[in-house]
Amino acid sequence: MPRETLRITGRLSRHPDGYGFVIPEDPLLGEDVFIPSHRMGNASHGDYVVALAQPRRQTGRPRGRRGGYEGEIIQVLAWGRDSIVGKLVRFRDTFFVAPLDARMHFTVRIRSEGERPARLSQMEGKIVAVALSSPPGKQAHPDGEIVEILGDPDDAEIQYKIVCYSYGIPLRFPDAVLQEAETAREPGDKELSDRRDFRQQPAVTIDGETARDFDDAVSVERLDKGCFRLFVHIADVGHYVPWGSALDLEASLRGTSVYFPDRAIPMLPPRLSTDLCSLNPSEDRLTMTVVMEVGRDGEVLGSDFCKSVIRSRARMTYTEVKRILLDQDPVLRKRYAALLLQFEWMLELAQILTAKRMKRGATDFDLPEAEIEYDTSGDVLDIVRSERNQAHRIIEEFMLLANETVASHLASSNVPLIFRVHEEPDTQKVEQFQEIALKFGYGLERTEKRGFHPRDFQKMIQKFAGKKEEKFLSYLMLRSFKQARYSHENPGHFGLATTYYTHFTSPIRRYPDLIIHRVLKALIEKRQKTPAMTALYERLPEISAHSSDRERKAMEAEREIMRWFMAEFMADRIGDEFDAFVIGVKHNGFFVELLQHFVEGFVPVETLWDDFYVFDERHHCLVGENTRNAYHTGDQVRVRVDKVDPHRHLIDFSVITTGRKERRKRWR
Repeated sequence: MPRETLRITGRLSRHPDGYGFVIPEDPLLGEDVFIPSHRMGNASHGDYVVALAQPRRQTGRPRGRRGGYEGEIIQVLAWGRDSIVGKLVRFRDTFFVAPLDARMHFTVRIRSEGERPARLSQMEGKIVAVALSSPPGKQAHPDGEIVEILGDPDDAEIQYKIVCYSYGIPLRFPDAVLQEAETAREPGDKELSDRRDFRQQPAVTIDGETARDFDDAVSVERLDKGCFRLFVHIADVGHYVPWGSALDLEASLRGTSVYFPDRAIPMLPPRLSTDLCSLNPSEDRLTMTVVMEVGRDGEVLGSDFCKSVIRSRARMTYTEVKRILLDQDPVLRKRYAALLLQFEWMLELAQILTAKRMKRGATDFDLPEAEIEYDTSGDVLDIVRSERNQAHRIIEEFMLLANETVASHLASSNVPLIFRVHEEPDTQKVEQFQEIALKFGYGLERTEKRGFHPRDFQKMIQKFAGKKEEKFLSYLMLRSFKQARYSHENPGHFGLATTYYTHFTSPIRRYPDLIIHRVLKALIEKRQKTPAMTALYERLPEISAHSSDRERKAMEAEREIMRWFMAEFMADRIGDEFDAFVIGVKHNGFFVELLQHFVEGFVPVETLWDDFYVFDERHHCLVGENTRNAYHTGDQVRVRVDKVDPHRHLIDFSVITTGRKERRKRWR
């Protein structure tokens, strides 16, 4: 093997045109390895592979391919997937499934025997899911078996069915689960007798406009010397979902609710999620309550935990609370006159808690998310940046404090629990991030001799806040962090700069929260050593790992559907021009975000016809070899919609440049 040759292991990302890139496991390599189509071997998109790579020569390569590494795949270590989704087609007497994803360069042969061809004929043209029984080969079709019929290509629900199947999200509840949910009843005197009664308290729920399941209600009392008493009431889902029941097993399997722009796939059936467990206004609801006495510096001076019953005074939205507190809306202030003092105390306390978290060094990202706006007929009107206001911050701070207080209480009581953990970032990844950040004039200032403290990142965030490179650097910083997860062991929570943290405040939509409710209730009732609790404790490692996996799958599915909405929104705008700014640069092009709409897309380097552009890794930009024109993160550009791929949920743009046609001829 030549001295310059590297042996790379990683995941293959294949382009529909045949070439691809190996994303290396080793972060020190710095960039992906280009694989020409004729050097793919038997590898397919998503496979875990071994490649031999060498530095590219600086001349004699296609435009946009210079620099970096180029290689050849020599081994497939693991298939990228064991099933695919595609369209069932027939060629002569044989049925095949053509993958919807154009990066899959193969078709799957469906073997048929006996009467099966007749049934396959009835399914011809439908979208199906296929389990692969053999791997794709360079010359051979893999074999497969149809495991589910998802529907017709023109079915309005087909994208949801495809995404949910791909990420293992059940669309229906089993009959046994639904029947069990229907047997649940409103709480009676017996259920209320051993609970603290907070029904006379001015508790309210504050959620988004489209929310239907209300996990939490809050209220605040003002004490002497600038102190507060905060009540956080959380739906007692465990009362209706016994350990080991059909409801519990289904909730454990799902792990979390999934939220799409126009619908939700709940963890629990609607009878519970939007009815009996939901803290609907003016209805008696069973809850688990955390009472915290908070000092003027934000520290918790004392806490109490109990089973309770509440009756929410109002179902408030973030927008309404903002208009009451910040906009001083006279109509809303009159309507909620009895709650005004509550809201003002909430805002004051939330500001104290935010200041305390920042003081201890918590890293606080405030990245915008896409939000769909609909017209009166239900069609997508626009895709905009979601608004986060002080009302969001109030609930966020109260839930963070409740979660941390519960975790500290359970840990100090020496009972097993599921922690929400966030380990310290990998030093190599942080150094990679810092190299890029320094090019923009930002450096991490260490406050500790070894490793990093969350405060180091917080200070950098404050420096680039409001700058054009803020979003890009925030995403890069997040990528240098490890992903938060659930664990029965506790390395602490780096991002929040706290030793103990858990999830307690959303048991309607997160299974780990339901587990924490059971642990806390067992501690309150002094039955933490019963056989049932012992069995629960033994399963905590398994539950933690599964819940972390389901959370990741739900997030990926939510992003996938949002990308589909963006692609559908732009599909009728091919040829239209928009102002945009560059949010990320790669060797093969750059990502842009439109100014008029909150839509992202990609500008391939091949569309930059006014020059030969190469990736300047040192300055993280694309530079024209002759004009020295460069595209940096944060630059504003004018782009045209060139291509929309609905199946892959991708949008391609090209840059509008002066004299493009003349220069394009010169390079042909």
